[in-house]
Amino acid sequence: MSIVRTLRILASQRPTLPPRAVAAPSRVERRRPGSIPVTWIDRHLAGTATIVHLHGGAYVAGETKVHWEWLEEVGRRSGAATAMIHYRLAPTYPYPAAIEDVLRAIDTMAQDSQLRPGSWVLSGDSSGAGLALAVTQSLARAGRDTPALLLLESLWADLRPQIDAQGFLGTAARLYAGSVPVENPRLSPLLGDLGSLPPVHLVTGSEDMVVEDSRRLHAGITEAGGTVRYLEVPGEGHMVAVAGEGPAAQAARRTQIEAIHDAVAITAAT
Repeated sequence: MSIVRTLRILASQRPTLPPRAVAAPSRVERRRPGSIPVTWIDRHLAGTATIVHLHGGAYVAGETKVHWEWLEEVGRRSGAATAMIHYRLAPTYPYPAAIEDVLRAIDTMAQDSQLRPGSWVLSGDSSGAGLALAVTQSLARAGRDTPALLLLESLWADLRPQIDAQGFLGTAARLYAGSVPVENPRLSPLLGDLGSLPPVHLVTGSEDMVVEDSRRLHAGITEAGGTVRYLEVPGEGHMVAVAGEGPAAQAARRTQIEAIHDAVAITAAT
C-alpha cells in the first residue's frame, strides 16, 4: 500500500457525524457507552426499536456519507432509532479491537436499557457485515441477548481467500488479522457456528466481488435449520442497497425495512 493511500485511510478513521443535509443536528447525539464512540440519530425512538450499524471499510477505513444516508433513511422509514458504533480500526488497532469495541458498546447500551431484548437489530455492510456476524456468534456463545434480526449486506466474512492476495482487500486482511491465523472464526465467522443465529436478512449483488461469502452464509444457515431471507440482485455489485442508486437499490432497501418491521414489530413508514 502506498504512503499516500495509507495516509488517506488513517485520515478516514476519525469518527464522523452525519452531514446536516442527511440529518439535522437536533436529531444527532454522540455518546460513549463503555468508552466507545457511538453516534445516534433519533435516540428518543430507542424505546421503540434501535438499529445498531457496523460500517464497512475493510477494517481499515471509517464510515462514509453513503453509510449515513442509508442508515438515516432506513431508520426513518422503519420508525427506529439508529446507532453507528465507531469501532477501532487497523493498522493501529488490529484484531481483536473491533469486535471487543462492539461487544463492549452493545453490553453497555443493554445495561442502560437503550437496547431492549427483542427490539434491536444489528446491521453491517461488507467487513461490517462480517463483524456483525462474529459479534452475534460471540453473544450467542456467551448466552447473552442477541439481536432480533441480523441485517447484512455484501458480506465479507472469510479472510482466507484474500490473506495472500495482492490489492486492497489482501492488504486490509493482513493488517486486520495481524499475527492471528485467519482460520480463527472470530476473524472469519463463516467458519463459526451458523446454527445459533437469530433471523438473518442478507442482500448482495450477483456481481459483488465477495458474493461467494453471501452465498455460503445463505447455504450454511439453511443447512443448519436457521432462518434467512436472501436477496441476490442480478447485475448489481458491492453494497447495492447502501451505496446503489435507482430502482434496484430502492427495492433492496424496502426488503430491509420490511425485515426490520417484521423482526421488532413496528410499523414501517415506507
